[in-house]
Amino acid sequence: MRKLLLFVFISFTIANFAQVPRWILHPTYDKISILGNGYYVVSQNHQFGMLNAEEKEVVPLKYDSISPFKSHQGLLYNNNKFVGYVSDNGVVQDLSAGQYQVVGDQGFSDGYLSVHNNTGYYYIRVSDGVKVGPFTYAAPFCEGYAWVKIPKSDKHILDGSYSYNILSSKTGVFANLSLGEYDTEDIDFISSSSYGKCIIVLKKRFYEYDFKTNMLTPLATDNDPTNKKSRVIAAERPVNVIKNGNEYVIRFKQGVMTFDSLMRLSSITYTGQLPRRVTIPQEKPFEPQSDLKPIAYNERSLLGLSYNGQEILPAQFEAVPLTWNHDAIVKQNGKYGLITVDPRSSCRFIMNNNLDIGFEHKTINTDIKVVCPPYMTLSLMSLSSQDDNCLINIDTRKENVNVETAVLSYDCTLNIPDEIGLERTPSYSKFAINYDGLKFTPSVITYNTWYINNYTVQMLSHQINGSVLTAEILVRNTGTHDRTYYFRDVTIDVADSTICTISKVTEEMYSARLYDWKGDEVKFSVDITEDGCPTISYPFAISVRNSTANKKKAQGKGNSDTDEGSVQSQGKVKRKSKPKAAPKKEEKRILLIPN
Repeated sequence: MRKLLLFVFISFTIANFAQVPRWILHPTYDKISILGNGYYVVSQNHQFGMLNAEEKEVVPLKYDSISPFKSHQGLLYNNNKFVGYVSDNGVVQDLSAGQYQVVGDQGFSDGYLSVHNNTGYYYIRVSDGVKVGPFTYAAPFCEGYAWVKIPKSDKHILDGSYSYNILSSKTGVFANLSLGEYDTEDIDFISSSSYGKCIIVLKKRFYEYDFKTNMLTPLATDNDPTNKKSRVIAAERPVNVIKNGNEYVIRFKQGVMTFDSLMRLSSITYTGQLPRRVTIPQEKPFEPQSDLKPIAYNERSLLGLSYNGQEILPAQFEAVPLTWNHDAIVKQNGKYGLITVDPRSSCRFIMNNNLDIGFEHKTINTDIKVVCPPYMTLSLMSLSSQDDNCLINIDTRKENVNVETAVLSYDCTLNIPDEIGLERTPSYSKFAINYDGLKFTPSVITYNTWYINNYTVQMLSHQINGSVLTAEILVRNTGTHDRTYYFRDVTIDVADSTICTISKVTEEMYSARLYDWKGDEVKFSVDITEDGCPTISYPFAISVRNSTANKKKAQGKGNSDTDEGSVQSQGKVKRKSKPKAAPKKEEKRILLIPN
């Protein structure tokens, strides 16, 4: 079970540090809008402009506002006046000389922008900036068509007599309307297109025109277009269009019609009947999809970020208003910035050059490396240890950058793990990266460790004199290190009621005296504990059936060798029972999905 839990924990930490978050735009802006093509609209000190993914200005921050982009274009304003437009890759079209005002508030539609000035109404074609017009009125395009008022005289474009027509965005010229017995001079009113149809009034009679079939169908109160008595007829000519808030109203003899702000039919009410409402086509709202999610923490006001369900940035943001694809707009210190995560990039840790670590003492000197993508600037990165088992020497910092990787390394000192044996066992250390003002979630790095046992224990001889057993024990350290600074403690551990004393004869020789044993066999172990290291236990068993014998050969428990009356025992790590610590209460985390 312990190995299984450790495997799960290791798998989690690897996934946790698979991707690397970094700033695209540093948190210095009052507002950020993502255009989705590597360009961004930003504002600082109430001035708007555009940046690219390298945080370089492609449009200077000198405009009062930039409208939401439609047809890949945003409208530019200064001093509350329309001065031009900009493409979503930063190409500016300056129209300030024309002193235009924009018709409506929807911006470009079907590749055209409806504007007007003191010389008339025009369309600005986004493909080449060509001005189409003038007209007495130019309605915004809907579904590829726009109705216009055509002046009958060049002298009175704005206030003279006019006729109606339909302009096609595909051809850039007037549509070829099939009006039957009528012509364009007979048009009293045209609405905008909705679901490919519009309302058209010809000599006071209301019709529905289908742009796809070019069919002209009379409107009737009883839904029978062949019944001339029930046909809808205007009360006057020309048709009187009344603005009512954000709607337009047309009254006719049998009832009333309402249109929205773009002059699309929204309802028809015939006298004595319930209103017949028309569903107006709506743009599908933008629903950002992202593997990045904000994380809220109980009893904390700051937010973190997760990627594919794994925390990558702990609590450090005041708000995360938008996540989209691999990007997230975040608020830090009162300003907004943009973070991205490249799913193809990763950072990985290398401890001790990926070699297993054998401890001879309580500490060992090694190194820790962080291998990062080459675009990461190492001068902006630092590494810190998050637990007590590793001490990083910050003065040994080294940086190595090539076309494939950027490597940051430090020398460090590891403390011997609590759970260590004579065989290789997984151990771990926890590290955290700070990069360019971002605090990364600490990552747990696993590596194999074992305790190098440099000691051998031999029982050279033993004697039994009545109820006293005396044994001579040789303890040797075969390691090559200087033992001056490493202190060891040699003790005897006995079973049951046996009493034992041990005395040091020389640096390697010890004498043990055992009393009051029970049974036909005396069991004990020689325990060697070096300062800060685990205890290694060497078990022995001596038969005492015939207590008159002066010398008996000791029998080592487990694997033992006998040489000239001496017995050498194999050591084993001896674990001391520890009181169980109260489990830590984990902090609950709640994933927030922005609306």
